[in-house]
Amino acid sequence: MRWYHSLTLRLLLLFWALLFAVAASGFLLAIWSAQPETPRPLSPEVRDILSPLLTDQSTFSSLTPGRLLAGDYRVAAAVTPEEGPNRLQLEPNLANSHRHELMQQLDAEQPEKLRLPNGMLVGPFKLGNQRILLIRPLTAEERESFLQQAEEAEHARTLVLLFGSLLIAILLGFWLVVPLKRLTQATREIAAGADQLYLKRLPKRTDELGELARALENTAHDLKVSRDAQRRLLSDVSHELRSPLARMQVALMLSLDDQNEVTNPHFQQLSRDVERLSTIIERILSLSRLENGLVKLTPQPVDTHQLASTLVADLAYVDNHYGERLLVLDADWPVTLTDDELLRLVIENLVRNALQYTSGLVELDCVRENTETFIIVVRDHGDGVPEQQLEQLFEPFFRGDPSRHHKSGVGLGMALSVRAANVLGGSVSARNHPEGGLEISIRLPLNEVTNDDTNAVTSEHEADETQG
Repeated sequence: MRWYHSLTLRLLLLFWALLFAVAASGFLLAIWSAQPETPRPLSPEVRDILSPLLTDQSTFSSLTPGRLLAGDYRVAAAVTPEEGPNRLQLEPNLANSHRHELMQQLDAEQPEKLRLPNGMLVGPFKLGNQRILLIRPLTAEERESFLQQAEEAEHARTLVLLFGSLLIAILLGFWLVVPLKRLTQATREIAAGADQLYLKRLPKRTDELGELARALENTAHDLKVSRDAQRRLLSDVSHELRSPLARMQVALMLSLDDQNEVTNPHFQQLSRDVERLSTIIERILSLSRLENGLVKLTPQPVDTHQLASTLVADLAYVDNHYGERLLVLDADWPVTLTDDELLRLVIENLVRNALQYTSGLVELDCVRENTETFIIVVRDHGDGVPEQQLEQLFEPFFRGDPSRHHKSGVGLGMALSVRAANVLGGSVSARNHPEGGLEISIRLPLNEVTNDDTNAVTSEHEADETQG
């Protein structure tokens, strides 16, 4: 990266420009504040008052700076007809603070009035080669007007500084802060598993921000490749293990007889381990298919209550003790348009997990959250899970406290349920029930079906019951 593309150098130049802009603004505002007031025509009333006093040559010649003429008027400056350094005479106090205004006003063609901070300057009045300027104190109204104008000018200068600094801050924000926020969002997208980042023109920048944007793009791509490779490896290995394991199961069944099955503990242990390996491989393959998007949905009207009841009956057929512990509560179970096999997989894995890890009653309940979603609840009456482990329950191969009844659990059932629920457009969450036990909530979209679809499902169920 070339030195003139450095963000550090650009920031230094930017802050130097900001300081220069602030200093220049202060200088310009100081010049603005120092702008003198413009003279205004003298009113006829003042002319009528002062003109009779300034028509006598001897009186006019005797007027020197500081002398009181009439009322509040006193002489501020005078130009005498004599030649030499004393031809121009200025009132000392005014000469120190307003010499420029006095000299400028003495050269005016007509008598005018000029407001100064400490008085109203009037003149010049001419008689022959002589000229004088008069000054009087400001009236209360004039002083108030002067202060008000000064205050308004101060407010205007303050507004200029505020809006100017705001404009600079906005430009700085668009140039620096907005790209940083975009990069922060891109980092969150990477953490969420995204492989395509929305960075606009950031990667084309030649400074450190552009370099960081390009690094994030490469990181997202590399992580995607790594995730895909891991999934393919897991799927391929599981698939390759499936066939020899099936042959092992057949060989084991053929080698077993009633006597070996009862008396030989080695055959019993081998049978359990083979069954366990088969379960692990099947779940890994199912998880791989879900994560790689290989599962194709076949939505159809599903009576969720009937699905739950059938699941309980199937589990009871496998283990009568399971059937005694499972309870489907009477609730507002909807008929929804979804994939029945995938929905059964979600519920079955969570129910089996609850049956394995607890010894009490397991309840299946359903709640309509609103017109768009419903929740299927799987609750056990065990000891619950430590709060810090609730989020980890859905991670693959996570297994909780060893003191719990793990039995044949491998840590994939709940992860598989989460992936399947996501494919159905839903989500799964866990919490400890206030009255004890763990409660898993499956939140799913409620896709209303037509009356024809509902009647078709009801007729099918009635036909099944008749055949049974």
